[in-house]
Parts: sequence; structure tokens; C-alpha cells
Amino acid sequence: MTHATVVAEAISIEQARYINANLLTSVIGGFFIACVVAAVFWDVTPRPTLFIWLGANFVLAGYRLGVRHHFMRLPETFDNARRNARYSMIGTTLSGVQWGLSIFFLMPLGNLPFELLLVFAISNMAVAAMFSFGVHYPTFLAFFVPSVGGAILGLFIRGSTLEFEIGLGIAIFALVALRFVAALYRMFLRTFELRFENRDLVDQLTVEKEAAVSASLAKSRFLAAASHDLRQPMHALNLYLGTLAGMELSGNARAMVGNVRQCADTMDELFRGLLDVSRLDAGAVQTDPCRFPINELLERIRLEFAPQAQAKGLRLRVARCRAIVYSDPALVERILRNFTANALRYTERGSILIGCRRMRGQVRVAVYDTGPGIAPEHRKVIFEEFYQIANPNRDRTRGIGLGLAIVERLARLLNAALTLESQPGRGSMFAVDLPRGIGPVTTSHAQPQALRQDQVSGALVVVVDDEEPILSAMRGLLTQWGCSIVTARSGSEAIQALAASPRAPDALICDFRLADGEDGIAVIGAVCAEFNTDIPSLILTGDTGPDRLRQITASGFAVLHKPIDSNTLRLALARLLEPAHSEV
Repeated sequence: MTHATVVAEAISIEQARYINANLLTSVIGGFFIACVVAAVFWDVTPRPTLFIWLGANFVLAGYRLGVRHHFMRLPETFDNARRNARYSMIGTTLSGVQWGLSIFFLMPLGNLPFELLLVFAISNMAVAAMFSFGVHYPTFLAFFVPSVGGAILGLFIRGSTLEFEIGLGIAIFALVALRFVAALYRMFLRTFELRFENRDLVDQLTVEKEAAVSASLAKSRFLAAASHDLRQPMHALNLYLGTLAGMELSGNARAMVGNVRQCADTMDELFRGLLDVSRLDAGAVQTDPCRFPINELLERIRLEFAPQAQAKGLRLRVARCRAIVYSDPALVERILRNFTANALRYTERGSILIGCRRMRGQVRVAVYDTGPGIAPEHRKVIFEEFYQIANPNRDRTRGIGLGLAIVERLARLLNAALTLESQPGRGSMFAVDLPRGIGPVTTSHAQPQALRQDQVSGALVVVVDDEEPILSAMRGLLTQWGCSIVTARSGSEAIQALAASPRAPDALICDFRLADGEDGIAVIGAVCAEFNTDIPSLILTGDTGPDRLRQITASGFAVLHKPIDSNTLRLALARLLEPAHSEV
């Protein structure tokens, strides 16, 4: 079935629906006018004629309403609509013939006022038919032609000049009405065609959108699964590298380990970027706003990036600013670090300037560079994941294309506006607008105390993971640190291995996703319940799915995301073993 056929059938159904919707008013109104005409002609027309004519009106009204009632109970299909139109046209034709013949039987000869009254009634019925049946031209003609044509014919054969002129006027009206309704009919058809075409277009777009959403979900699931599976061996690799770093190696072997570590660091950077995007999308990052001097943050940025700028032969200038802002200092610092790192990465000569500008209750913190600039067509998409303008060969020294995507999400989380201004060949300006802080500076954000990483020696640590390479790497690394270690692949295996232990574990390190649907939160709960005490616990995870991240965050346990290097793991374990350990 062609598209045109489908549209034509849909139009037929819509026409039947429109006619049936108007038929009740049309039939009742027509019968009321017939009763008024009978009452007016009561004294000038023979009573039997009036009764026959009015009775015929009543029978026809019943037939037409019966047709309407029957078809409105049936399904709205093309076949039913076509039959409905056929039976409706029969009733409409008979009604038109009845009104057209009334001028021969009801109207007395030579009585002009009554002639005009009857012609006026027929004309009103014809006008009403325009709007009741105009969407279906054949149904309109079925009533209009016999009713108005009969009136015109009756006036013409009466013989008088006045009646002929009245008939001529009605004929002109009929031609105008036919032309008007034909145009109205074409307009209705075109409207219906556009309506169904738009509906088909919406349906098509809906299907395409659902397909795109399905593809996006499939891609997200694939990336989440791939990310998790890739993080596992990378995590094990980092642990083995940590173990190697603690061994006595020859110069060549240590250089080789350094090269491997450099490759692992590149992979870690990619995973950290993906994790940051996933955590922000999952709502797992919470803001902790306070009033703080922006200049302290700018000074940290200067100290961190000045050596890199000097190494590239660039001048890094940071303008002092006394403004106090109200926001989350850690997240603001990440935004400015990404802006500055981006400027350093793409600027080959000239300088980079970081400064502030007060404006309408806000402070705009901006990073200016003299780099290549950004063409207008790229400005809306550079904040998307993995989008890099001048890196077609995916040079890792130019980043992975997640920095600005993270900035965009951080700014949205802080409800802070981002600004980008750029001139190709002359440089760019990236800025974030922060609300000014009113009142004293908040002093509750204390820096964490330094931890001694050697305090992990002698601790009994339980490690639960279903990946044997990770368990093997953890055994070697923690043994090298002087820990007593118990490894297990599940919660029940860990409890069984600890059955003969004279004391509760000092720390529990558990992977989040384990075999057979078990998760690290449940394992930690089971081990703690076995010893009837709270055991300092750390969850390791390679999951980046939003639901998983929200679940892990809600657990309240310390969390590290794979892959993890040995120094990060040792620091996290030292924090766990503190008497009042802080969250990782």
C-alpha cells in the first residue's frame, strides 16, 4: 500500500468522523426549521400536505440519526468510513429532494411573502450544509443541488417576472456557493493531508529518536562494560608496577619499568577523565560552597603551571585579585586548572594571562591565551566529549578531549555561566562567572593532616576480589608493605578464611562487583557482622554506570576507582588504619 493510499484512507475516516460530529446538530436543526415552516404555512397549505411533508422530514431525520448511531459504534476503518459516507449521502439526497419539492407543494401561487419565506428557509438550509458537509463535497452536493435547484426551478416556472428575477438571484447565489464550497473542500483536503503527513513525520521522528536513544543506551552499556573490563587488568598492572618499584632492579630494568609506568599513567588519565564525566552525569559529585578569596586559588594555579609554561617558552601571568567569591573551591579550581592546561597545551608562543573582573555582583575569572583561536563553527561543540579541533592524529600529548566536557558539567553543577571568546589566529578567552561572597571568609575547609604511609605495616588486611591477577598483585604489594593479608574471591570465602583468625581484620578492601551477583557493600556488611564490629573498609570499583556510582556513593564507605596506583592505595590504606580515619 502506497503512502498516498494510506493518506487517502485516513482522510476518508476523518471526513466520516467530521460529518457524524456535525450530523446531530444538522438533523435536529433541519427538523426544527421544517416545524417552523409547517406552523407558518398552517393556514395557507392543505393540512394533509403539511402532515405528509412534515412526516417525511421526521422519517428522514430518524434514518439519518440511525445511520450516525450505527457507524459511530463501529471501528474507524476505511471500509466503515466508505459505507458511512454512502448511507449518509442517501439520507442527505432524500432530504435535499424533499426541500426542493416543497416549493411545488407547500407554497401557494401568487403569494409572494410566503414564497420569499420558503426560499429563505431553503437558503438557510443550504448555507448550513456548507459547514456541515463541506469537508466531503459529494455529500454537500447531494443536499445542495436538489434543494436549491428545486427552488430555482419552481421560481422559474411560476411565470411572473419578479419570481423569475428571484430565481435568477438564487441561481447566482448557488454558483457562488458551489465555488466557495469547492475551494473550502480543497482547503480541507490539503489541511488533512498536511496533518497526516506531519503525523507520519512525527511518528518517523519518534521511531528514529527511539532508535537513537536505544543506540545511545547500547553504546553506554558497551562503554561501561568495556571500561570495567579494561580497568581490571590496568589495576592489576599498576599494582605489579608498584611491587616492582619496591624491588632492587638494574638500571636498564628500572628504565624499562619507568617506560611502562609512563604508558600506564597515560591510560590512567583516560580512565580518570571517563570517571569524572560518569560521576558528574550520575550526580555523584556534591558541591560544598563557601566564601573564599579567589587569589589563593589563583596562586596555586600559578605555582603549578609556571614551570610548564617556562618549559614551553611561554609567559604565564596571574593578576592579583582581592575579591571574595562564594562557590565550591575544589570544583572551581578544577575548572581553572582545565582552562589553564588547555591554554598551555595549544599555545606555542606568546603568553597566558589569568585574571578577574568584577561585574554585577559576580566575579569573572578568565584565562586568556595567544594560541591559534577557535573558529565559530567549533565553539558549540568543543565542550563535547573527545572533541579536539587540531588533533586529527589523536596525539596523547594534546590530551584526550575530556577537559572541557568536564568543565561544562562542573559549571552546570555550580550554576556558573561559562564564556568563550576567540579570534582565529589571535587567541582565546575562557571564563567562569562566580557569585561574589558577602561576609567573612569561611575557614571550615581545613587541609587534611599529612599521613605516614609506613603505618600500614603489621596490619591484617582482607582483600576480596574475583579477579585472580588482582589478588595476586595485592598479595605481593601488601606483603612488601609488611601487612598480613587474607585474600578471597567472595564474602563467604573471606569469612571461612578468617575463621581461625584470633582477631578481627584491621582493614577490609573489597571490589564492588563480584561473581554471582554479589557486591562489595554486602560483603563488607557480612564480614562486619561476623566479627560484630565495624571494620574500616574500602571499596574498589571499575564501574562507571550512573546507577552504580549513586549506589556506591550512598553506601558511605570510602571508595577508590580502578585503576589505582600503588601510592594512592597505600595512602588510602593508611587513612583507613588511622584511629579517626577520614573518607578517601
